[in-house]
Amino acid sequence: MSIRTYIFTLLTTLVLIIAVLLSYQSGRLFIGAFDMAVEKMMFKVAQDYPDNGKVEQNVIGFHVTTDWDKVPEAVKEHFPEIPAEKNVHHSKFVDWIFIAPPGKAYSLMVVERDEKQIYVSRFNEHIKEKIEEAHEKGSFHVDPMMVVVLLGLFAIFLFAFTLLSIFKKIAVPMESLQQWAKKLTINDLNKELPDFRFKELNALASLIHENLESVDESIKREQRFLSYASHELRTPIAVLRSNTALLEKINPEPSDKERKVRDRIERASLTMKSMTETLLWLSREGETQMQLESTCLGAMINNIQQELNYLLAGKKVKVNVELDENMVELPITASVIVLNNLIRNAFQHTQEGHVDIVQKGDEVIITNIESEQENQEQLNEELGFGLGMQLVEKLTMQFGWQYRTSEMRNGYQVSVIFS
Repeated sequence: MSIRTYIFTLLTTLVLIIAVLLSYQSGRLFIGAFDMAVEKMMFKVAQDYPDNGKVEQNVIGFHVTTDWDKVPEAVKEHFPEIPAEKNVHHSKFVDWIFIAPPGKAYSLMVVERDEKQIYVSRFNEHIKEKIEEAHEKGSFHVDPMMVVVLLGLFAIFLFAFTLLSIFKKIAVPMESLQQWAKKLTINDLNKELPDFRFKELNALASLIHENLESVDESIKREQRFLSYASHELRTPIAVLRSNTALLEKINPEPSDKERKVRDRIERASLTMKSMTETLLWLSREGETQMQLESTCLGAMINNIQQELNYLLAGKKVKVNVELDENMVELPITASVIVLNNLIRNAFQHTQEGHVDIVQKGDEVIITNIESEQENQEQLNEELGFGLGMQLVEKLTMQFGWQYRTSEMRNGYQVSVIFS
């Protein structure tokens, strides 16, 4: 439920209840005032009539008598016994609803005067007919009680109309702010802020704009740092790898200890090279509109797997590869980074067991199983693992590739569908 609907429903219900209560109270006051006027008139008549020793008398529509038996039978039918309360107007209505005049009305008052009881009564059994006769044919007449009800309904309608007008005046700018904030992007930060009519909404829009500017500046600083760091690292890495290759030419047959040192340097340089490519890609995060090239995914996987074989040196790990020669439309750089990190992760986290790489069409499934439980509990976490896997998740999300990971007994399985 929207705020507008909630407030409108709440206030309308409240006003409806108030209007009903006030209308009812107004009706009661109207009837009470009319009853008081009749009571006062009947008491006045009882003080003066019947006069000249008469037993009964008709005065201005009231029947006055000192003998209960002389009271009209129509009145005694509704008041079969003499009321115990004196000097009080007793009334009886027949066929009466609150908002319309009754069909019949009977009134009776007992007044004590000169140690005698005076009975003042009046009845009307043709009220509606007389009302119709009192007004000319075709003239419009509304009962006073109906007027009270109509005024209450008019007040409710007027309140609802006014409330809707206020909501429209307030809701339109708020909805405009919502739509503007929903469509606001970093590319729109240089545009002038729209006017939302109310200073509170304009302040909120300014706050949203400033927060997005802050986020944009943070992203730019991060991208600049990653770009500078990756570019600065490329030179020493290139020097390290070139000197490693030069050592191989100078002394192609080193001692066993020197060979181990050279291999560690070679592995570290390859890891740093992969890290640098990852950082460089992160500095260009969001550039998903890359040119697609038709490539053999199986050949790409085979090349990456062979380049990363150094990670399995000295391990009892068997690699099972099943590839096909299907051509797939792919962004080459992004695909290489994803596959490189996935295969690297499988090789790094398998000390003794097997790694299965299966590729069919555009789907690649990589499974690594550790046969020794102790090795499973002491996984080797080399440089680049956490950052690389985060990048895999981001890239697959950006390009819409289906990426799933699942834990297996003594191992893990990941799958990517490049479609």
